[in-house]
Amino acid sequence: MDELDETQLKNHVDSLKQQLQFNREKTSVAILELTKWIEEKMNEDPFLNPDVLKDNPWVESSKCVII
Repeated sequence: MDELDETQLKNHVDSLKQQLQFNREKTSVAILELTKWIEEKMNEDPFLNPDVLKDNPWVESSKCVII
């Protein structure tokens, strides 16, 4: 590893301190929460539920226009 000057070392230490303050969650817990959230939102997803897409006023009624 190359030699680091004092400024680079301080920046590195500050970065490590900031990373230590970050709250981490176990993957096993996070995956369960994410799966639950996805399942809750499936009914609202227009790609999975075409009825939701019909209620969207911004959806184009036709896919192609011939000029």
